[in-house]
Amino acid sequence: MLINIKLIDELMSKLNDDEKLVCGPVIDHLLELGYTVKKCKKSTFTIKFEKCGRAIVKLEHGKQYKTDLEPHLSFWLRFSASNQYPQKFQDAVDRRSPAWVKRGQHWQPQNPESCCGLCKGKPRFYHYTAEDGSMFESCGGYTKRVPGVTVEDVPEILRMIKVQDAHFAEMLA
Repeated sequence: MLINIKLIDELMSKLNDDEKLVCGPVIDHLLELGYTVKKCKKSTFTIKFEKCGRAIVKLEHGKQYKTDLEPHLSFWLRFSASNQYPQKFQDAVDRRSPAWVKRGQHWQPQNPESCCGLCKGKPRFYHYTAEDGSMFESCGGYTKRVPGVTVEDVPEILRMIKVQDAHFAEMLA
């Protein structure tokens, strides 16, 4: 547990005041739910919160893109167990990486029978809506980067963490 506190303290020392207001309540909630903190080997300072091998939140601090002038917080959340989420989170689901766009890749519908296995037979998906209104599902086994989270998003983040945590408990029951 001591290493967890050191990692959290190290992350918090890097954040600005607004980022601390977002991360503080989220970290407290995750620790109350029994998640452990692990450091990821990346070029940015990254920690993830896991329980039973399932990551629910990743917090990164650093320059995410070559165009970034200053290091900043990058917030990642796994919220596929939620059926509805605010537009900011829907945008995170709908977002395609610049590499995808450059290659001309598009979303493809996924068959629940061929899921990646992280859901242990009880798949959950992110719901993607294409520009033409068609709906697709995207693998829910991973966290999604949610740009621009603010303190106003914290109650919704905590709600989605609670829903996702309940889904994990159901999966492992």
